[in-house]
Amino acid sequence: MNTQDVKTLLETKNTFAAHLGIAITEMGEGTATCTMAIRPELANPFGTVNAGAIYGLAETAFGAAANSHGTAALAVNLSIAYVRPATGTTLTARAEELSAGRRMATYSVKVYDDAGELVADVQAMGYRTGKDLGELA
Repeated sequence: MNTQDVKTLLETKNTFAAHLGIAITEMGEGTATCTMAIRPELANPFGTVNAGAIYGLAETAFGAAANSHGTAALAVNLSIAYVRPATGTTLTARAEELSAGRRMATYSVKVYDDAGELVADVQAMGYRTGKDLGELA
């Protein structure tokens, strides 16, 4: 599968990301960028974006990057540091593959607000199943 086919498959099958309003805006081999509009229902009691919504955005970007090679990859670990409260109208997550072996790969995901300020920093690890994503379609 090429990256466009993978992008289409993930957009179709990831109903949780769709529920959060997350879109995959760019995708290449080992990389992905996702955006999420900040809506009132994503707010925490303090008026900023709920940590779970930010995590969902970061995890979706990681998943897109990890699966971009056309082989099913699953999250093993995501460690997130929330750097500043998220406000504005849109959040953007950029995932980049740092290293990849036959079965394990590591990723860096950065989440930014409208002003380009870092909101969250994520280190992620994925397990490559060896199964073609086309089998999941």
